[in-house]
Amino acid sequence: MKVLIAYQAHNKTNEQVAEAMKKVFEERAVEVTMQAVEPAIEMRLYDYVKLFRKNKHIPLKEAITDVKQFDLIVIGTPVLKFCPTPIMETYLRSLKNTKGKQFVLYCTPVGPAGTTIKRMSNVLTTRGAKIKATLTISSIFELNEKKLSAVREFANSLFD
Repeated sequence: MKVLIAYQAHNKTNEQVAEAMKKVFEERAVEVTMQAVEPAIEMRLYDYVKLFRKNKHIPLKEAITDVKQFDLIVIGTPVLKFCPTPIMETYLRSLKNTKGKQFVLYCTPVGPAGTTIKRMSNVLTTRGAKIKATLTISSIFELNEKKLSAVREFANSLFD
């Protein structure tokens, strides 16, 4: 089994969830590819929002967008204004060969997640993807051991 875990770079909680899942998958002898998704241009957070509203696209650094070779794709995003970040929404929209593929979606909000998972799911399902599971894990700072344990349990449940 081959798994892609794509998460927004430079976000500690998002990265912690991705790393916790990776560890569980590797313990089960699953081949894991990690992808930190980054914007090609650095700007303030809300400038990304303005650019995305205008163009529906944020230029990204080179990233894995063809998911044909993967059996499972895990995608994580921080939450901004109750939605996926413009960076991760751009990444979702850039994915190729999603038809029939299994996706796991997660978000790491500071407060309420709003429509984050629903928006991510809508982008993918309209392109033929299947949503296997979702996870919302909130934290203001880094995730503590209790929350990371919940992430590991979630990752293990994907194999049931």
